[in-house]
Amino acid sequence: MQGNAAPLGAGPSLIAQVEAYWSDQRKGALVPTRADINPRGIEAALPNAFILERVAPGIARFRLAGGHLCDLMGMDVRGMPITTMMDVDARVALVTPLEAVFKKPAIAKISLLSPRSIARPAIDATMALFPLTDGNGDVTRALGCLVSNSRIGRTPRRFAIEDVQVDAIGAPRPKVYTNGSHLRLVSSRD
Repeated sequence: MQGNAAPLGAGPSLIAQVEAYWSDQRKGALVPTRADINPRGIEAALPNAFILERVAPGIARFRLAGGHLCDLMGMDVRGMPITTMMDVDARVALVTPLEAVFKKPAIAKISLLSPRSIARPAIDATMALFPLTDGNGDVTRALGCLVSNSRIGRTPRRFAIEDVQVDAIGAPRPKVYTNGSHLRLVSSRD
């Protein structure tokens, strides 16, 4: 699979699958726990998925990484900081959305570009980060997904940040079922 990207149009679909799975794992909580994440739940996205661990402000390392991320870098990225995949300017720019994921908490969606050069086609990519809590209830982990739409070419590939969207997470809505004209609250954390 070296050098292969997700099929054209699969990017938004894979990210949507990971986001839906992450949202389902909340189970009424603000953020799911790392222990709630089972690879079988995002099987189609596994090559593009990863888990980050926040080790210091603005610094997060890959704990787990799918094959596509390793293909982009030409090496196993586990244990490496996520900034390794970014160009110099993007390393600084990534700190703000990364910290928002861990501190607000928030969901970050980042549009990336690896420019064209010799033996390297231009790569448009999208990365999404979803916060997770650790065993102590602190948001120190993130479930991520990175999809690209082109051949990889010569590695390593590093990305510039084209656009960032950060959405703070609100409490999940309680499930409400209707029975005729009456509403009944099924579950709430309030």
